[in-house]
Amino acid sequence: MPEPSPPEHVYGLNKWSDIGYTTLDTLYLGPVRWFHRNFVDRFRGPAYPYYHRKFNDVKTIDECEIHDQVCFYEAEMAFLRERRIDSMIVEILQDRLSRCVIHEGRIDALDKCAKEKDALFESHANWYQKYGEMGVPHSCIDAYMKQKHHMIWMRRHPEVDLKGWAVERELERKTKEYIKSIPMPMEIR
Repeated sequence: MPEPSPPEHVYGLNKWSDIGYTTLDTLYLGPVRWFHRNFVDRFRGPAYPYYHRKFNDVKTIDECEIHDQVCFYEAEMAFLRERRIDSMIVEILQDRLSRCVIHEGRIDALDKCAKEKDALFESHANWYQKYGEMGVPHSCIDAYMKQKHHMIWMRRHPEVDLKGWAVERELERKTKEYIKSIPMPMEIR
């Protein structure tokens, strides 16, 4: 097998521009590359995908000291991040349900998409229980007070179905009965 020939000279327009590029590369970019290779890559931890990012646990607002403004700020940022994540979860479940309904058809979707519908209903109820009816400028303190008042109310009224499962099941039953009562056209022979 013949030896590969050296590449032809195609770097720049002429020899002098190549010398200029080489000089700039050696003087300015060379030390940066050396530092990156010898220090940054050596002390960098293992690569971690951005979508599996783990956040450090921060104190919630009820664990903060009275005058600890940094703790208040961290709790507020954690609350906002959790609200964004919960909202995205609700959107994903809504998308799954709509895709299931489109795939199965509107009539068959009542039975075949029940798991997606229950998951969406549960996540809507949880989202509303945590973030609903707090007004527009709300913070983690408002959410904490809402949670406290909700726990007190649940202790006083244990028989109430706050999630609304009974109403949801009754609506499903009525919808199924209505669909069964619709006369189907005769088959074309």
